[in-house]
Amino acid sequence: PAPAPAPPPVAATPPPPPPKSDGRASWHPKYAAEIEVHGTVAAFDKFFVGLGGGGRASFPIWAFTPFKGFDNDLGFGIGLDIIRYGAYKPRDPKEPTLRVAAYYVPIYLQWNVWMGARASFFLEPTLMYRFSTYIDNCDTTSLPCTATTRFIPTGSLGLRFRLADHVAGTIRVGWPTASLGVSWL
Repeated sequence: PAPAPAPPPVAATPPPPPPKSDGRASWHPKYAAEIEVHGTVAAFDKFFVGLGGGGRASFPIWAFTPFKGFDNDLGFGIGLDIIRYGAYKPRDPKEPTLRVAAYYVPIYLQWNVWMGARASFFLEPTLMYRFSTYIDNCDTTSLPCTATTRFIPTGSLGLRFRLADHVAGTIRVGWPTASLGVSWL
C-alpha cells in the first residue's frame, strides 16, 4: 500500500481582531459609592496643628467625563472630620495655650483619573464648613471664647492605591487638612 498523503500545510491564521472599543480604557471598578475612613492632620488652619479623624462618602455621577482618551470619572461627596487642637495661642504669647475642637464638613466634586487597574489620582474642589469651639475655659485670656463657624473654599489632591478589588488605601493633601485612610469601592 502507498503511504497516506501528507496533509497540506496549515497557513498561520491571524488572531481574531480585538473587540470593538470606543477608545476608552476601563480600569476603574464599578461601584455605587466609595466609603472612606481616615486619620487627619490639620496644620494649616489658624489653630496651629491638630489631629483627628473622619470619613467621606463619594458617589459617582459621570463615568468617562468628556475626556475620552483616558479612564476618568466624576463624583460628588460629603464628609466629616473631627480635629482637636492642643496648643492654640489666641493673641498674646504670654497667654496660656487653649485646646480647641473643630468640626469640618467638606462638600466636594471628585475627579478621578485611573492610571491602571490598581491606582488613581484625584482632584477635589471643595466647599468646607468649619465649626470650632473651645474646650478650655477662656477666663484667663483677653478674648471671648465663643464658638465660630466659617465656610472655606478649598481643595485637595489625592492618590488611591487598590489593595484588593474593592478596597483601597487613600492619601489626600489639601488645605487645611491632610489625611491617610482606607476606602471601600
